[in-house]
Amino acid sequence: MSLPLTLDQREFSCRAGPREELVGEIIQKISASLSILGSVYIVADVVRKLRNGKKTDPYQRIILGLSIFDILFSFILFLGTWITPEETGWLMAVGNTSSCTVQGFFHILGWVGEIGYQMALTLNILVLIVFEWNQEKFAKKVEKQLHIIIIALALTM
Repeated sequence: MSLPLTLDQREFSCRAGPREELVGEIIQKISASLSILGSVYIVADVVRKLRNGKKTDPYQRIILGLSIFDILFSFILFLGTWITPEETGWLMAVGNTSSCTVQGFFHILGWVGEIGYQMALTLNILVLIVFEWNQEKFAKKVEKQLHIIIIALALTM
């Protein structure tokens, strides 16, 4: 048997009350903004190198992929409850079912892409240190396939 809800405890709220929701939203928006800024800087740096004809190594290209997916994921986190359906009762929720679907797609896309590129980064470091590969060998043997697999998995999840 559930207790009657008060104004401080709405039915669909994730947190204890409006104050906790507001604090959570503010923290989420600040951290997402900082993440976006950092990732945009990384993307701009690598793209500038490519545009100027400078060579990039697999590590930089993996970080580029990670940063692109981080921008997508962090942007969705920044939007937070704004695009959540209004009927959920969540703080600042003004979205609808369609915006929720789009939010879910980009949330999973960014999340899976970030995890994939984190694993690629780990693999890159592993083969460089443990198996004594160099970046050129990594690029020739596995890098292209890694990018294809990560992007395909992120798009199909």
